[in-house]
Amino acid sequence: MKKIFAVLLASLAVLTAGAQALPTKFEVKIKAKDHVQGMAIDTAARCFYLSFTTSLVKTDYEGNVLASIDSIFGHLGAMTFDAASRKLYASLECKDDVIGQGIAKHLGKEAVSQDLSKFYIMVFDVDGGQARPGAGNPVIAGQWEVSEAINDYKVRYGCSGIDGVTIAPQIGKKKGKPRLYVAYGVYGDISRRDNDHQILLEYKLDAFKPGVTAPKASAKYFVFTGNTTWGVQNLCYDSKTGCIFMACYSGKKPEFPNFSLFAVPVAQKPVKKVLRGLEDDGEHLSLALWQQGLLGSVKGVRGWRFSDASTGVCTLGDGTWFVSTPLKLRGKMQTATVRQIHWKGGPQENPFE
Repeated sequence: MKKIFAVLLASLAVLTAGAQALPTKFEVKIKAKDHVQGMAIDTAARCFYLSFTTSLVKTDYEGNVLASIDSIFGHLGAMTFDAASRKLYASLECKDDVIGQGIAKHLGKEAVSQDLSKFYIMVFDVDGGQARPGAGNPVIAGQWEVSEAINDYKVRYGCSGIDGVTIAPQIGKKKGKPRLYVAYGVYGDISRRDNDHQILLEYKLDAFKPGVTAPKASAKYFVFTGNTTWGVQNLCYDSKTGCIFMACYSGKKPEFPNFSLFAVPVAQKPVKKVLRGLEDDGEHLSLALWQQGLLGSVKGVRGWRFSDASTGVCTLGDGTWFVSTPLKLRGKMQTATVRQIHWKGGPQENPFE
């Protein structure tokens, strides 16, 4: 009995030490023009990856910068880490609108034209080809065009490009390999009706391979949320709730509740139907929101008013989440404050504690 009790105590000590090893809060300071856009955690290497629009930064759990890839031409946005392949997936926009023009100015380059505006999934080898996790520095493994978003840009759905990315189980399937989900950015134009859905593209992970320029999405889903400002900024799959969370800047259309955080259960079966605001566009695959948040003024629209996830979010799947929020400093420095939060859910403004 004493031996069993000793083993239990030892196991508890290991679990406690592991929990204590995770940071509760730290700051990352870099010389940059633009704020933090996205983040991912790598528990095997005990580090974080953060995007600062034109830079990818690798830090330890204290916020010390270990490595970076700088002067990336375009808007490097949200990111997600695949622990199995040890690859980091991120969205990249190279476009002609106000965001693209501002980035080009910061980098001292000429902005691209609308005809040449393109959107990519960038993949980074976080170990730089080294066998041991964390032994090397991140290197670019490749980039692939997101042709669906390129075709829709400034033409329909209020598409402004792409931003949020996450890896999650295949929607509507009990079995199958994980998929990469990519969210459209959506202009916050209150005068149009075709921009009240969030759009998610689904890709097989092995679609991003050498010799392929623009892999074909295996599905395109529409989620009715009401209009947001710039669409989904960050996606995050949480295995504890079984949902893909969509973090946004809240919209301004007065007929909607204008939440900034929504959740989509992955176990649901998509429904093909004609959508509100897209009546002349035929049928589309539609996904319903998780009915666990605040009840909005429009049927089916539920969510939360939690904006901190819009500039970086990741989860461990046990109720532990991390968010990164920006704070501009003097002297051309940018700071990302990374803090640990915990999911509590429910119909309230802030679902975290």
